[in-house]
Amino acid sequence: MAVSAPAASAGAGRGPWIASAALGVAILVAAALAVLTLVTAPVAPAGSTQAAAPAQPVRSAAPAPAPAPVPAGEPAVTDTAGRALPAAVATGVRELYTALGAGDLPAVERRYRPSAAVDAAPWSQVSPLLAQPPNREALLAALREPPQRGSGVYRYAAGGARVGVDTQGRVAFVLLP
Repeated sequence: MAVSAPAASAGAGRGPWIASAALGVAILVAAALAVLTLVTAPVAPAGSTQAAAPAQPVRSAAPAPAPAPVPAGEPAVTDTAGRALPAAVATGVRELYTALGAGDLPAVERRYRPSAAVDAAPWSQVSPLLAQPPNREALLAALREPPQRGSGVYRYAAGGARVGVDTQGRVAFVLLP
């Protein structure tokens, strides 16, 4: 009489299943490593014969600096008679207002074109004054007031601070109390 060994047949049935699962896990790990390599490897420009440098370990980046606060209020874009300013002037005033509020002196400098008609100070004299927050605040207050139309210049004023903006939206002069 022949006796079969049920334990031997049960073990043989599990072998292929375990091998399949192990193979599946290995494929997933290999795919994840391939994606990680592609994401972290630098790419050479098209047509370049340089070999890509070896991937560097991923380091956490320092947090980005907080955006500069938006200045309170809005600049005036209508004159004292309630007429809308020309588009170039309104755009220039908004950009100046934002730059002053953020303390972005290079952006203010790009807008500054001293007028010879009013003997405006050069940027080298204006820059140190605008580096001081109270002076920028005084100019922001002036820009919130409707300007007076002059010959080629819109004059904003408040509390002794004055800003002249030409018809191209550039700063023609700055006067601080």
